[in-house]
Amino acid sequence: MLSLVAAVVVITGAVTGTAQATTVGPVDLGTLPGDDESTVLAVNEAGEMIGLSLFGPTPKRSHPVRWSADGQIMALPTPGGTEGQVRDINSHGVSVGYVLTATTAVPVRWDAAGQATALQLPPGYHNATGWAISDTGVVVGNWLTPDNQYHGFRWDPDGVATDLGTLPGETWSMAEGISADGTIIVGSAVRSAANQAVRWVNGGPITELAPLGASSGASRMNEDGVAAGTMRQVGGTPIPAKWDRDGVVHPMEWPSPHSVWVYGVSSTGYVVGTGYLNPPRRSAVIWDPAGDVAILADDGLGADVEAVNAQGTAAGTFRSQATVWFQNGERRQLGKLPGGTRSQAYRISDNGRVVGVAGTAAGKSHAVYWTLD
Repeated sequence: MLSLVAAVVVITGAVTGTAQATTVGPVDLGTLPGDDESTVLAVNEAGEMIGLSLFGPTPKRSHPVRWSADGQIMALPTPGGTEGQVRDINSHGVSVGYVLTATTAVPVRWDAAGQATALQLPPGYHNATGWAISDTGVVVGNWLTPDNQYHGFRWDPDGVATDLGTLPGETWSMAEGISADGTIIVGSAVRSAANQAVRWVNGGPITELAPLGASSGASRMNEDGVAAGTMRQVGGTPIPAKWDRDGVVHPMEWPSPHSVWVYGVSSTGYVVGTGYLNPPRRSAVIWDPAGDVAILADDGLGADVEAVNAQGTAAGTFRSQATVWFQNGERRQLGKLPGGTRSQAYRISDNGRVVGVAGTAAGKSHAVYWTLD
């Protein structure tokens, strides 16, 4: 009997077709003065990056920062506090996150020049975190209501904040992503004590993404409002799926009864994730826009994949080194910092900028980027 892997296309590590151009990097993005580690969390198509500069033992003190396309670091102000996080950046260089004050978390937006604006909340709402921002300036995140229930929220550029509510009879929701035009928000909510994928469209009420099964999760969304995640019917195992801009579900190939997780969806509909095709080893996989699955070459050693761009180039980690897998079959390790022993890639832009972290000779983790020229 054929194994599951034998039944699935394997993207080999050998170079076929026209080889891709060379890689530049890693470029060490460094830290703020006095800090010792950093991480980059997002990159836009202009090459601007946002992340954290860190110091101290775990839990480390975090400072939100932005790097220009050429790697110059800027500290982002933290009004009312000394720590915070920046979580997302849009195509105009406007970013969003939150500041930690002595008593609570306050959502903050930083403009393209790095100036901070604390987002005003309705009376009684508190402990709010900004999570994503559209190209139209709409911010989504999560807060505690006056009765201490966790809800998603939407904050419009005109200053109006809206509680996104919950499914009928429930008390919990979370907003996780927003389309570039600001019209579609995707997140999670509870129904019958199980997590369900939900969305909000054009300022309308919360709706559950079909089909209404035992549970679902759509934790990744692209700029066009296409969501990806998993769904599970009663008595079944999770299977990967995409939901298009209209909310229609498109199940993706998964010839295994074992678990699978989805980590990224590109603007053109490529999806990447990890799952147990042949336990106990996990396989890094990619689904093409039609939903057909292929295994990313790992020489039988396992790999992690976390992002994919419009061309279907996947980014992740293989043998403790940042790696990309191209559609022509090439697998390329991106390299490490001088004296370092490890690197990891977890975001990739459509124009070929890969961001992640790498170990320094001193054993610290620094934010880095590579360019696929």
